[in-house]
Amino acid sequence: MPHAHRRLRINDEIVAGLTEGDVEGEVRFGAPEDIATTFLPRILGEFARTHPKISLAVTCDYTANLLDQISKGALDLALIKREPMGPDLGVRVWREPLVWVAADTAAVDATVLPIVVAPSPDIYRKRALAALTDQGITFRVAFASPSLAGQHAALRAGLGIGVLSAAMTPKDLAILSAESGLPDLHETEIALGSGLISPEPQAG
Repeated sequence: MPHAHRRLRINDEIVAGLTEGDVEGEVRFGAPEDIATTFLPRILGEFARTHPKISLAVTCDYTANLLDQISKGALDLALIKREPMGPDLGVRVWREPLVWVAADTAAVDATVLPIVVAPSPDIYRKRALAALTDQGITFRVAFASPSLAGQHAALRAGLGIGVLSAAMTPKDLAILSAESGLPDLHETEIALGSGLISPEPQAG
């Protein structure tokens, strides 16, 4: 029940952001591809039903690129990933723990850790590689894909260890525990940004 209530609250907050100010015409909305795949279908469906005269133009891209488009006036609103740093970069919608995942937990025993990530400038990639470097763990990027489905496929094929938000981890992939020796990735934040925010380099 707490999980369900949290999802409903997320839905309400995003829809409220989209409808703020009695918007008419076209709403240009952006989100990272993984968030769009997981969270947006229900939200956008509800928005379309309640505002049938408003046209939605949805862009999927990395947070850094979405922020750039917002700053240039090319997007009205966007869900963005950010480090937990307060309200300066958009309005926080929810926090999500990041986890290490793999099809086979034995992958952590490799001399050089194979990693499955999105290409730069993805913030989850940045967080994962920095954490491994700080802990002195030798790694290589074994597979990089901007598609969440592509990353899932690579993980299921046993190509390496990935970093995903807990909510986006498929049930057939194992979340690696602290006993695996991998560094803690902590939480990330998802915020709703508009033309009122300014892009910051650390947003990744």
